[in-house]
Order: sequence, then structure tokens, then C-alpha cells
Amino acid sequence: MEPHGGSVYSLAVTNQFIICGTYENHINVWKVENLQPVGTLEGHVGTVYGLAVIETPGNIRLVSASYDKTLRVWNIEHMRCVQTLIRHEGSVSCLTVSRGRLFSGAVDSTIKVWQ
Repeated sequence: MEPHGGSVYSLAVTNQFIICGTYENHINVWKVENLQPVGTLEGHVGTVYGLAVIETPGNIRLVSASYDKTLRVWNIEHMRCVQTLIRHEGSVSCLTVSRGRLFSGAVDSTIKVWQ
């Protein structure tokens, strides 16, 4: 697999998809079963430093963190951004999901908790 958008900075895998975030603001998606490209998610205006997957029954959401100080929530089935989260004052450098909540860390020396 060769992603569009330069160096790979983040990676997430679900039962259906392999997803990577790149230096040039792109999020590439491939099918796990055959490694064929599904598409590219675009919307960030900075390197995609973090990816996290939130799975609930019948619903898969991808969250991306970027140098552009935002997190984006993606409907991975429809390949579109459904929400942009802006609360950090600096580049968002990492993400994790625990107990149904999303945590993000940034170079502004803060950690945010999202419900």
C-alpha cells in the first residue's frame, strides 16, 4: 500500500478498514480484506498526527487530530466529515479512546476530554 499525501504519521485499523494519516493533510482508507483503496478523506489543513476509531453497534466513526488545531469526526462508511471539534490552542498531536470517551493532547500543553 502506498498512501497519497507523503509520509505516514498516524495509523488505525478496524475489522473493515486500514486507515493512515499523512504529512500532506490526507487520510487514506483501504479495505482490510483485499488491501484495495477505498478513498481519501480531505479537510484538514495540516499534518494528520492522530487517528482513533469509535465503534458502536451499527456505527463506526473515525476521529482525526491535526496540526491545524482541530479534530475531525468522520463517517467512515460514507467517507465524509460530520463534525469539526475546535478547543485546542495548538496542534493536536495525539488521541485515544477509553470507556466511550475521546481524549486529545496538544502542543498547547493541554488534554481535552470529549463526550
